[in-house]
Amino acid sequence: MRKPGRESLPAIDPSAMSNDPRLSPQGWPDAWADALSDAALERASSAAIFRRGKTYAASGAVQVLSEDALPEPAVQAQVAGTDLYTTEVWIEDDAVAGSCDCPNAEDGWFCKHQVAVALVWRDRLAGHAPAIDEAARRTVQASAGRAQTLKDKHQALHDFLHGLEASVLADKLLDLADRERDISRELQQWRKVSEATGTPADLKPLIAEILSPGRDFLAWDESGGYARRAEAVLPLLQQARTRDAEAAVGLGLHALRRAWSALEQADDSDGEIGGLCEEIGAEWLLALRAAGPRPAGFGETYLQLKLDDPFSSFDTAAAEAALGEAALARYRHALAARWREAKDAVLAAKADRAAKVVALKGRAPPYYNPFTESEMRLRTLERLHLAQLEAAGDIEGALAVLREDLSDANGHSGVVHFLEKHGRLREAFLQAEQGCKAFPDDWRLEETLLRCYERDGWTEEALALRRRRFERRPDVESYRQVLRAGQAAGRDTAALREELLETLKTRETAVPAWHSPASRLAAPRQAPAPDAPRDVSLRAEILCSEKRWSEACALVQPPATCRNDVLRQIALHLPADQHEAAVLLLLRIFDNVMRQSSSPYRDELALVGEIARRMEAERRRAWVARLRVEFKAKRNFVGGLP
Repeated sequence: MRKPGRESLPAIDPSAMSNDPRLSPQGWPDAWADALSDAALERASSAAIFRRGKTYAASGAVQVLSEDALPEPAVQAQVAGTDLYTTEVWIEDDAVAGSCDCPNAEDGWFCKHQVAVALVWRDRLAGHAPAIDEAARRTVQASAGRAQTLKDKHQALHDFLHGLEASVLADKLLDLADRERDISRELQQWRKVSEATGTPADLKPLIAEILSPGRDFLAWDESGGYARRAEAVLPLLQQARTRDAEAAVGLGLHALRRAWSALEQADDSDGEIGGLCEEIGAEWLLALRAAGPRPAGFGETYLQLKLDDPFSSFDTAAAEAALGEAALARYRHALAARWREAKDAVLAAKADRAAKVVALKGRAPPYYNPFTESEMRLRTLERLHLAQLEAAGDIEGALAVLREDLSDANGHSGVVHFLEKHGRLREAFLQAEQGCKAFPDDWRLEETLLRCYERDGWTEEALALRRRRFERRPDVESYRQVLRAGQAAGRDTAALREELLETLKTRETAVPAWHSPASRLAAPRQAPAPDAPRDVSLRAEILCSEKRWSEACALVQPPATCRNDVLRQIALHLPADQHEAAVLLLLRIFDNVMRQSSSPYRDELALVGEIARRMEAERRRAWVARLRVEFKAKRNFVGGLP
C-alpha cells in the first residue's frame, strides 16, 4: 500500500487556461490536472520547498524508474541530492500525494524530492522533454558536495581518533569534561556504570542519578538526549535480574517511578522518554516473572503502581499473571476497597448538589464539573475494578457496580454496552428504553436505543425515532438514516423523501433584507419580511448528495440564498448542456466572496481562474477587464488577474 503524503486541496493557477497542455494530460479529469499545477504543489509543500523542488527538477536530478497509467496514475523515481532518494508521487482524492525515504518526508512533509518528481511527471504527461538548467544543476551539485564534505570530515575524524593511544584520548576527554558540564556528567555516569557491582545497594542510587533530568524542565529538543543517556539503566536492570530477580523487581519499580518523574517535567512530544518508560517496564516484567509469585502484600504495591502509571508502561495482563494468587487476591481486595471509598465520596457530592438544586427552587443550579480530581480518580478505579470482576467471571458483580449510579445518561449507556458485550441483548434493550425515558434528549442514549431497535427488528420504532432526530437536528446524514430506516420498515422511499424535503422547506429561515447586496448598508435593520428570500442550503445539499444536480440548480436560483460550498458543488457537476448555469453559479460565488475579501486574494484569484477557464476568449477578456475597473482599489487582486 502506498504511504499517503500530505493532502492538498486542488487549486487553480489563475494564469493557467484550459489550453495549457502542461495542465491537461490526455484522458485526465480537470481536477487531477489541477492537482499537478504549481499552485497545488506549493500548497502541498510550502513556498520554500516548492522553490527547492523546482531547482531539483530543472537540474536533471530526477531519474524516472516506472510510471503507472490510468485509472491510478503514479510515477516512481530516484532523486539524486545529498543522497539518492526513492520517491513516488500519485493522485489521491483529486489531490497530489506522495512518499519519499528522505528524513523530511518521514516526518510527514511533502518534500522537495516529491515536488521535483511531480514537476518532471507533469512534463512527461504533456509530452515535453525536460530541459536541464545549468544553474540549477550547479546549485544541486554544490548542495550534494557540501553534504559529502561533512561525511568525509566525520570519517576523517573517526580514523584519526581510532589511531590515537588511549592515554592521549583520556587526557583530551578530561580536558573537554573540565570545560563542558554535560560531557563531565556523561563521563562520570559511564565510570559509575562500569564500576557497578550489581548489588541493589549500589545500583539503586546509581539508577536514581542516571534517571535524574538534572534540571527543572526538559525542553522538546532536550528530551531525546535525556532518553538516550538514561538508557544506561537498562543493562543495570538486566544485570540485577541475572544476579537476584527478587531485588531486580524492586529496582525496576524504583526505575519506573524515576522515569515517570522525569516525564512529568519534560516536553516529550516525540515520545522518546515514553519509549524509555516502556523499555524499563518490559525489563521490570521480566524480573517479576523470574522472581516467581509475590507475597500477598505486593498486591497493594501493584495497585499503587497502576494508579501512578501515566500511561501503559508495561503489559498489565502479563504482570497480573505473574503476581501469583495471594498477591492478585490482595490487589483485587484493595482495589474494591479503594473504589468503594471513592464511589461513596462522589455519590455524597452529587447528593449535596441535588439538595442545593432543590433549595434554589428553580434558580440556576451550581455548575457541576465531571472532570474533578475525585471524579477522574473514581473513573480510573472503576475501570480497573470492572476489569478484575470480569476477569474473575463475576458478571453480576460488575453489573451491580455499573448500576449503582444511574443519575446521568452515561451510566445507562455503560450498562447497555456491558450487557451487549456479554450477549444479554434483551436486558440491554430494556436498559436502553429505561435510559431514554429518564433522559429523553440524550443523543448517545438514542443511538444506543436505535441500535437495539434495528438489531431486533423494531423497524417502525426505529423509523419514528430517526424522524424525530432528523426534525430536531436536520443534516444530510440524518436524512439518509431516515430513508434507510423507512426502507427497512417497508415505506415508499420516494414519498418519504418528498415528506422530508417538505419538512425542511417549512423550516427554512428567511434571509434578512440587509443580507442582500443592494441593501447591505441600509439602516436601520429590520426583521425579514414574510416573503423574504430563504436559505435553501440544506435542501440543496441533500439534492447534491443524491446527484440531483439539475434540481439543486433550479432550487438555488435567486431570490433564494445558498452557501457558497453548495453552489460550487452544483456548478462543478452540472451536465454540459447547463454550462451557462454553472458559470452563473460561479460568478455568484465570486460576488459573495469579494464582499469580504482581503489581500493576498489567493482563493479569489483561483476562483477567477476557474471561471475564466469556462468562458470563451472574448467574454473572458471583457469580464477580466471589468474586474480591473471594479476592483481597482484592491491592487494585489488586480495585479494577480490573468
